Amino acid sequence: MKRPLQPSVPTAGPLFAVAAVTLIAATYGLARLGYGLFLPAFSTSFDLTPAVGGLLSSGASVIYCVSAGLGFAYAPRHPRLMTILAGTTAALGSAGIAAAPSTGFFAAAVLLAGMGAGFASPALVELVQRNTKPFSVAKRQSVVNSGTGFGVVAAGLLALLLGSSWRLAWGLIAVIAVAGMVGVLLGDVSRGRGNGAEGASGTEGAGGNGDAGRGQRGGSRQRGLGLGALKWPLAAAFTYGIGCAAVWVYGRTLLEDQGGMPVALSAGAWIALGVGGAAAVLTAPWLARHSIRLTWPVTVLATAAATAGMALAPGSTGISFATAALFGLAYTAATSVLIIWATATASSSAAGTSALFISLILGQAAGAALTGALIEASGFGLAFAISAAACGVSAAGVIARIRNQTTPEDDGLRSARSEATS
Repeated sequence: MKRPLQPSVPTAGPLFAVAAVTLIAATYGLARLGYGLFLPAFSTSFDLTPAVGGLLSSGASVIYCVSAGLGFAYAPRHPRLMTILAGTTAALGSAGIAAAPSTGFFAAAVLLAGMGAGFASPALVELVQRNTKPFSVAKRQSVVNSGTGFGVVAAGLLALLLGSSWRLAWGLIAVIAVAGMVGVLLGDVSRGRGNGAEGASGTEGAGGNGDAGRGQRGGSRQRGLGLGALKWPLAAAFTYGIGCAAVWVYGRTLLEDQGGMPVALSAGAWIALGVGGAAAVLTAPWLARHSIRLTWPVTVLATAAATAGMALAPGSTGISFATAALFGLAYTAATSVLIIWATATASSSAAGTSALFISLILGQAAGAALTGALIEASGFGLAFAISAAACGVSAAGVIARIRNQTTPEDDGLRSARSEATS
């Protein structure tokens, strides 16, 4: 009775997958996370102290949450519209950064560019569900999410090749955002399907419940979002966001100011970070097979180790590159775990993903401001140590909560694996 339902789910071709990765790369790795990479260059052109830079990063995070909130509300039914908003805001914001004549204009453009990522995640979570067979969704969600790493690699290459010509780099970022958006819209084979089709595909989340969830939770999707079950994931995501903000916002500044790295080498370290993030695509099968009680602590503690390691030896090229790569791998894998966690716990995968990513980014906003203040008051060492400790708290909280317990999300993942192999 379950198998006949599966052929009704359309399968998108390679164009959709490549375009989805490109859109995530443009909105996250370039338009949003590229800010930290280019912060030293921005600071020479505009009046940006470490504290001001951190506050602007925090502001971009808050604006991201606004767009993710809209995705929370509308992506389950209007994912194509959210995709258009993702590409448009990222492109216009990036173009604004490239053309910014003043600090005020620059700040506004940074905020606009950061909105694209908030629209992109829930939109693509929903579109991947609609365009992928249930037993393959977990893997494809992780593959698409790895686009962040590819974007960071691209940002590092742009910084390395274009040097001080950062305006040209951000003009190219705008073009990439438009290309990714158009590719996703053209590759989406589910367009034109009605609400009934949406409800059918809605239960087939990333690493989630497939056909098994259809009988158990299909009705609950129509009644509510089931976000009450996300209180622990929300807390874990927020605390993790505090911890990972230091490297994203101040990592390259640390390597140049404390480690004495030339611009080319620090850009190379950022490329290594992106390579690590792109390599997270290789963890997709492992993330889909194993319980969140294992995957979350492993990825979060790896982030903590990378953050601490980078601060301990910023002058060592080998250690800096290695810790940057580890950070990129761990962070991207951890965000994939959040997508899987949302799908296995919340009634709506797209809405649940939005909620967890909002919590993550709010944590990053708090972490960016806190880290900037700590750097000015006590230096990079203490600031990065506190960030690593925050990651440890996130992992420890989840371990403590799930010890000797069977969580609802673990039940959902076991059900999905059973369906995939039946």
